[in-house]
Amino acid sequence: MNIFEVLNQGNSRLHEPSVSAMLGYLLDTRRDHGLGDTFFREFVSLINKEVNDHRFEKYLNRSFIDTDVLLEEPYEFNGSSKYIDIQVSVLNKDEQERRYEDFRFIIENKVNDKSATEGQLDSYYKAIIEDENTIENLAIIYITPYSKRNTLLNEFSNLKLTDDRHIKSWVKWNGESQSVLSILKNVLQKETVGEINPINEYTRHTIKAFIQFLNNIVSSPHDRTIRFGEDIGEIVDSVEVNLNEDGKTYRIIRRDSQQIQIFEGEEKVTAKPILRKIIRNRNLNVPLSGLNTRTMGRKVIDELNQRL
Repeated sequence: MNIFEVLNQGNSRLHEPSVSAMLGYLLDTRRDHGLGDTFFREFVSLINKEVNDHRFEKYLNRSFIDTDVLLEEPYEFNGSSKYIDIQVSVLNKDEQERRYEDFRFIIENKVNDKSATEGQLDSYYKAIIEDENTIENLAIIYITPYSKRNTLLNEFSNLKLTDDRHIKSWVKWNGESQSVLSILKNVLQKETVGEINPINEYTRHTIKAFIQFLNNIVSSPHDRTIRFGEDIGEIVDSVEVNLNEDGKTYRIIRRDSQQIQIFEGEEKVTAKPILRKIIRNRNLNVPLSGLNTRTMGRKVIDELNQRL
């Protein structure tokens, strides 16, 4: 049983905040996962390979890297709140053994390559600078699926750092190397050959389940076949509908079993309420009641095809 797949069913689908929570848990070196700072070290090492910043070596040479992790940390900018997915503070101690922040990582997480929001990274960065304009040790980390979409590249490129001491890095969720998935696999491999302390059985199985889950949800939709729940039969007809009232695009699918499915992007949604919304929005000659989903869906597809 994969607990992540179980929790991803029905109305309780795991989305970015849930995946961020799991990532934040692993990055918190004092949590009960039993990894200590192993995962965080691998994460910093991956970033350092790209940016090659001497400050990271200082942390990697410590016997233990102490971190504090916050999720959905709010910042104010231009009168509105900006919520940071994951904020990781690397901690140090002063002469009185008081802990203080030595470096701050700001992580923006995207598990779908379609979910980039124009200007989001830059606005988050500006919100942080407005809140604390003297911060020196700051890294903005963008975590997304590997994708060829220009929207992701443009979003990262449009993040303009105003201080030479600040860092930005683009990390991929998936990929054979230089990715979060490769870090997770590397941690398991190091434990197998005895390079790190033994991982308890529960954590080991949880990491394996997380790897499988990520493999399924963060791959680009161009690289996978749509499949949610049980697909009964082959697709024999489909049509896309743009609705002005909610600004969304829906894809209606009919299979040779007469099964009707509706997708918003890559997520399957409940069919009948959307069919009724389409009927009203497009003024289709299809009854809003008295029909089952299959009949209503077939009639909607037929009507829409006739108007193309």
